Amino acid sequence: MKSLIQRLAVSALLALACAASSQTPSQPPTPQPLNGSVSDYGTTFIFSPPPICSKCLETELGFESVTASRYMPTVVSIAPFKTNTDLSVLVNLLDSESTAGDRTTQFGNRFDFVVRQQALQKGGFLLTLAPRGTVFTRGVEGGRAGATAAPQFSRGNNLIAANITWTGAIGASAANPRSDYQGFADYFRTLDERGTAFFLGFAHELTAGQQTAGTEEGLVIPFRNGQVELETAQLDLNVKLEWQFQTRVIVNWGKILSRK
Repeated sequence: MKSLIQRLAVSALLALACAASSQTPSQPPTPQPLNGSVSDYGTTFIFSPPPICSKCLETELGFESVTASRYMPTVVSIAPFKTNTDLSVLVNLLDSESTAGDRTTQFGNRFDFVVRQQALQKGGFLLTLAPRGTVFTRGVEGGRAGATAAPQFSRGNNLIAANITWTGAIGASAANPRSDYQGFADYFRTLDERGTAFFLGFAHELTAGQQTAGTEEGLVIPFRNGQVELETAQLDLNVKLEWQFQTRVIVNWGKILSRK
């Protein structure tokens, strides 16, 4: 189970729970949550607490649809040290938005950086701490900085994991809220020896004075050195329901950083 979750893209990053909605040209952009429309290490609301294996490289590429928006979330994770630490960069290779019938497709405007460090492990309990930051490349001034506490507990074929995240704006604006809090929790159940699993999740976010909540359900289908993930999510349940659909392929390329 642990090896599954290590590759589980359970990520910088609510996509997945609260993706940005389409705006008219006369309106200011809606504040985008830290994980909004950006990969969160797989299709689930949370990122997997355990870092990837030491000296390893892992990649993921996906397709995400939220209402009229289309994204291609991408993650590269690398663990260059002997310690239980990895570094990840997250970005949308394609960001396609439809406004008033006109569709604009371009490279994503933000890079998210996450450093996962395993802080404590005892029995089935694991705690990971992850400082994180965001750099915007166009359309938004400033950036973001914060951290995530990510506990998980596993027993038999069952696993519960959570992410508690807070970030603050470096140069606050309408599109870059001063404070953003997110709380995510997911339950995973392994179904067979291959590691096939289903998951259920809940998300809560408080940003710019507005609270939103979401739910999700999905399936993990493993293959050698990786897995395919499928997910549906119901976003902004307390505001205006939006449906999200995702599929993602995650591959661990092994210890490519080891000396031969």
